[in-house]
Amino acid sequence: MKFLPYLITALLFLTACSNSSEEDNSKLNIYTTVFPLTSFVEEIGGDTVEVESIYPAGADMHSYEPTQKDMMEYADGDIFMMTSNDLDPIAKNITDTIIEDTNVIETTANINEDDLISTSHDDHDHEHDDDHDHEHGSGDPHIWLNPNLAIIMAESVKDALIDAQPEHSDMYEENFNNLRTDLENIDKQLTEITEDPVYTDVYISHESLGYLAEQYGFHQVGINGLSNQEPSQKELTEIIDQIQAQNIPYILYEPNVTSTVTDVIRDETNTEPLYFNNLETLTDNDPEDATYQSMMAKNIETLDQALNDK
Repeated sequence: MKFLPYLITALLFLTACSNSSEEDNSKLNIYTTVFPLTSFVEEIGGDTVEVESIYPAGADMHSYEPTQKDMMEYADGDIFMMTSNDLDPIAKNITDTIIEDTNVIETTANINEDDLISTSHDDHDHEHDDDHDHEHGSGDPHIWLNPNLAIIMAESVKDALIDAQPEHSDMYEENFNNLRTDLENIDKQLTEITEDPVYTDVYISHESLGYLAEQYGFHQVGINGLSNQEPSQKELTEIIDQIQAQNIPYILYEPNVTSTVTDVIRDETNTEPLYFNNLETLTDNDPEDATYQSMMAKNIETLDQALNDK
């Protein structure tokens, strides 16, 4: 009988491990594309989800390509969340590969097509690299920067989580409502800083501000195009002349966009750089606990300074 206490201890340990394993297995394993979706899943799903973006820190969604091993991992997940096949440069390839193995959610499916910005909205045609055959989406993918459209995306996330785990529906609804309130407040802040701006043009390293510009009434000038194609020499000269004529004090830099041409323009115009995160991905310099709300708060400060010289 002297071994009985050890046997009981061992049984208790095995039971605890079994319970822990069951708890881990009950969590939804979710892969997302862009950071806002990762943030929305974490905020709505809480402890019931494990979520990971397919993009490495600082990646450019216009050129990133997953490996075959990556594809296999996505297929093993419970849900794959993206914006849409049309808007996300690599989503269609991933979807075609994993559609038979996992649930694929297009979070922009309920957004009116009239609210989408097509590539025909580009202000000028940048030069393309003929050797670069990466397939791009048919429209501006940065739809999440408009908080009103982000609410619709977040609701799609909530609905997908409820479908997968209806037993947590009350929590998902409550968390979504809290998130929606935050996004509505972001809309109010953006409305305030764009009501009577000092400058109406915002110059940025690539054309990621389309949805914000259209919603809040300012004009973006992207140094590079939507897919990071560089401007021609003529376009470059025109941009420099415009900045000097308007006495623009700032150019917005994005952490995941090559800024060689933007550096040239900044040197020629003596403008100051401001940091703007297009939220495709986070970087290693961003806080580990960053959320869509916290990153947009920084972006609002940047836009306020660029528009109102604050």
